[in-house]
Amino acid sequence: MAGLAGLVLIAGCSAGGSDEQASGHAPRAVRTAPAVASVPRLVSAADKRLPVEEFLLSNVQRDRLDGARTVLVERCMARFGFAYRAPAAPKVFRPRTLTQLRYGITDAAAAARRGYTPVGAVRGQPGRRPAESLTARESLVLNGTDDPAVKPGSAHADSGARVNGRAVPVGGCHGEALRALHADNPQAGGDAPIADRINMETFAASRRDGRVTTAYARWSACMKAHGHRYARPEEAASDPAWRTRTASARERAVATADARCKAQVDLVGIWYAVEVAYQRQAVEQNADRLARVRADLRLRQRLAGTVLNEHRRASRTALVPGPPDALAGESRNGSHHPTLPRN
Repeated sequence: MAGLAGLVLIAGCSAGGSDEQASGHAPRAVRTAPAVASVPRLVSAADKRLPVEEFLLSNVQRDRLDGARTVLVERCMARFGFAYRAPAAPKVFRPRTLTQLRYGITDAAAAARRGYTPVGAVRGQPGRRPAESLTARESLVLNGTDDPAVKPGSAHADSGARVNGRAVPVGGCHGEALRALHADNPQAGGDAPIADRINMETFAASRRDGRVTTAYARWSACMKAHGHRYARPEEAASDPAWRTRTASARERAVATADARCKAQVDLVGIWYAVEVAYQRQAVEQNADRLARVRADLRLRQRLAGTVLNEHRRASRTALVPGPPDALAGESRNGSHHPTLPRN
């Protein structure tokens, strides 16, 4: 991994903002540096929340949507006669909270052992989803298109084809699943572009803010006193020298000093307070649109919960063995209990 910088600078952020920017629906820009009432003394912000979090998917919510989407895709494929099972997602490190690594490394003890590699993360290339081995017909049903110029699963993936006597849905089974979860929009089941952009732009604004850049200078002076010359924390975290299989003694020393200097100058407390102020300003300026985002989040979670609950009930029913005699499907009092379909 190229240091911690990639995890820090985009922690909790996902793509999607370009759609809103192109359509003229980008969030209102932050124009003035907001006032900060008070600055907490923080070593870490891992247990602190940001105003924008109310409009972003948490790890648990994202997993619920992904799980429901998998169930719906597999159910759709079964309708076409394919015993499809979605490949397991690769295990990748995710910060426990949006703010765990947002302001860089802060745990000096962990840094002394692991350098800039967070606890729970693995150095090296990120995990990749296994390649799927599908027939041409399976791929067409799954993605809605066999045209390499068309995005699979999108509204443009409309082949009009029929497979095993059934019309392939627009976007294939992927597109059908997204529509069922009310997620057939630019974010395709992820974060709303407006919330995503506020998340990224307030972070960028806080990094440029004079109160934070002053704290950077104090942090840099502290690092220099320890023998390390870096102007900003992200420079230390992304030093090319850290592109090694294990953390070197120098990396561990720099990371430890980084965390300790942050605590010494209260960089995390200042940075967090300034960003909260920017986010409150942005949330207030975009209140109406964010209210719709919040309602959409709740709807998608309810839909996903329904899908997963139905799937669990069907799975439990399928595991119950039938009676051994010829009266299978009937109870001892003669009432009929039809077998529930798995899909």
